[in-house]
Amino acid sequence: MTKEEVEPYIGTLEQRERVIAHLAIFCGMRPGEILALQRRHIATDCKSLVIDQRLYRGDIDTTKTKTSVRKVAIPPKTASHLKDWMELVGSKPEAWVFASENEANPMWRDNVWYRHMKPKLDTVGLGWANFQVLRRTHASLGHDEGIDPKVAADQRGHGIGVAIDVYTKAALSRRAEAAEQLENAVLTA
Repeated sequence: MTKEEVEPYIGTLEQRERVIAHLAIFCGMRPGEILALQRRHIATDCKSLVIDQRLYRGDIDTTKTKTSVRKVAIPPKTASHLKDWMELVGSKPEAWVFASENEANPMWRDNVWYRHMKPKLDTVGLGWANFQVLRRTHASLGHDEGIDPKVAADQRGHGIGVAIDVYTKAALSRRAEAAEQLENAVLTA
């Protein structure tokens, strides 16, 4: 997504899905990491969280990168949304942050996407921006803002090569600037 599409995207969603989108876009989290969060993973001030598990095909599993634990920094506006949401989550450490209707299990990615996010996003022409797009948005917009690639890769929980080669897509405006810069450097007339 472009920078200009992010606010309409988030603004279209209900509170729970807005928090999920914030965690994906601004923290670079995978949907399985987001949906596997329990109260015990969230810092009291909601400014960081710990990822030590993921939801994969309906089961709680080890993280995708097989690392035991990853800490994720949460920026202030996202932390504020998360803190408001956490007031609605049960007080037990094992309570799911994004519980299914029966609260005994976490929500499934396809359920939250197809039932709650995509229908609302379709109304503003952003239904194409699924979880994979949100992860690429984190990488690409961070790159455009000059965020250190290693810092961004660590935040997303993968290597720097993947960060640059797979997730980061340079904006057309940045590519146009680069093309013009090269042209001006080479051509004198």
